[in-house]
Amino acid sequence: MSSLRPLRKSNLVPLLALGLAAGMLAGCSSTSLPDMIPTAAGGLPENAPSRPAAPPEYPAVNVMPQRREALPLTDDELKRTQAEMTTLRQQQEQRAAEPEAKPTPTPQKKQAAAKPAKKTKDAKPAAELTAKDAAK
Repeated sequence: MSSLRPLRKSNLVPLLALGLAAGMLAGCSSTSLPDMIPTAAGGLPENAPSRPAAPPEYPAVNVMPQRREALPLTDDELKRTQAEMTTLRQQQEQRAAEPEAKPTPTPQKKQAAAKPAKKTKDAKPAAELTAKDAAK
């Protein structure tokens, strides 16, 4: 016969209790287990920033916030702001409702557009020129 005995129910109870206790202790540990897992096994990457030495403090729950310097709008300021927003909305709706009129190109412009422009050594695409002009 074999020297190894099959597991019995009486042997499983202490093993399960030991595993449960080890899991609870690991959850309460001060060091973080994911920090100890190697990168190849799915841990933190090598270029990850280190954790702070001291944990951040909890926010003060019962402390009142500081008084704001800016006061709330008065009734007159609120009405004036609402009127300005209403007129801006109406102007935008009018612009959106108007069909855009496309200017008809003159024959000279058509001929100039048909010929490709000559490229020079220092010539840059139009997209680069507009991007730089917008940045200025």
